[in-house]
Amino acid sequence: MRKFEVKCSNLGEQTYITTLKNGLKIYISKKPGFSKKIGMFGTKYGSLINEFVDIQTNKKIKVPDGIAHFLEHKLFEQEEANALDLFSKIGVSSNAYTSFDQTVYFFETSNKFEESIKLLIQLIKTPYFTDKNVEKEKGIIGQEISMYDDEPNYAAYFNALKGMYNTHPVKVDIAGTKESISHITKELLYTCYNTFYSPQNMFFLIVGDVDVEKTVDLIEENIKVYEKDYDKSSNIKEITTFMPDEERKVNNHLVTRNMDIYMPIISMAYKLEVVKNEDIIKRELICEIISDLYFSKMSKFYEDEYKKGIINEPVSFDYEGTKDFSHVLITSYTINPEEFINDLKDYIKNIKAEDVDKEKLEIIKKKIIGSEIFAIDNLNLTYRTIIDSIINETPLYSEIEILKNIEIKDIKDFLNLLTGENMVISKILPVQKEDA
Repeated sequence: MRKFEVKCSNLGEQTYITTLKNGLKIYISKKPGFSKKIGMFGTKYGSLINEFVDIQTNKKIKVPDGIAHFLEHKLFEQEEANALDLFSKIGVSSNAYTSFDQTVYFFETSNKFEESIKLLIQLIKTPYFTDKNVEKEKGIIGQEISMYDDEPNYAAYFNALKGMYNTHPVKVDIAGTKESISHITKELLYTCYNTFYSPQNMFFLIVGDVDVEKTVDLIEENIKVYEKDYDKSSNIKEITTFMPDEERKVNNHLVTRNMDIYMPIISMAYKLEVVKNEDIIKRELICEIISDLYFSKMSKFYEDEYKKGIINEPVSFDYEGTKDFSHVLITSYTINPEEFINDLKDYIKNIKAEDVDKEKLEIIKKKIIGSEIFAIDNLNLTYRTIIDSIINETPLYSEIEILKNIEIKDIKDFLNLLTGENMVISKILPVQKEDA
């Protein structure tokens, strides 16, 4: 019998975890009664990692920005076919994505589960890079970079990151730049693939009503087809990566860009010290509470700004945090940027000084627990929770217990982290048109 670690949530969810001989970890979230099944083959490798030790040569190497995203594109393209087309032929939906700290390839199916697992493993295990197809991809990704660069919300977001961070690679677009991807070669792609797509750095996640033992056997059988030394655990090598030292101070307190838009976009961002493990989950939950308490459509700030005609869209309060970076972004469209910024600064100063409404806090905590209960029936939310736990090395199913222990002091302590010293303003303003 295979050994499994079983993680159970307070709400009755179960995830079975086991590690194959080659170091690949498999996670199976059992979902009785669901017909849809999701399979995900991922690696703990995203756009942040540009310096590392080549696992084959044991030499330190620096690669161009955007190469993790580029590699994702190329792995879904086989010698004579595109992965999306191959999955479509068997009636299965598939896709892939790259973020700051992960790359994941996935499928969704109801009745082609075994075929989908076999195909997904085949695609990830048979890279096909040539000088010709690499050069072709540079043009495609270059167009993608241009498209996102022209998107106002995306520009507001990355300008905020550029303002907050000095040397940290989080400030660089996940796809890189047209200049950086021009230096990508098939040799560099193979180097990144061999290092970060090695089994000990990857994970296989299944969400659905499946036979746990049979599913693991199926994954293992198909992995063995492509690994000659599968049974030799001595082949598992440690992966070494490097992250530049990031100063505590922000890079630039104000970043402004003019674009062809009607309504200005303002993003007020706060650079925070990094936390790890359970503290990441705690911060995420605290920020969810703050968002609901102070920035929802029911909040005093939204009501006042709306009545004054400064905003007519919700204000977003978003936290982003991993073991490598941490920040908050408060973003909104506004017809009066300067007044909005001043009002927001005053509002944050006031809520720091005010008492937190204990009754509202408890209502919001119950609301979040209700959302967790709802998430049980959403396979997409399930896999996101599990992948976050894998990447950030946080305990699975710990959110509710952490939430229950969040107190008024935790809210106040976090609000006090939002200071002028670590604040950045990102403005996207309309192009000033000359008078006719």
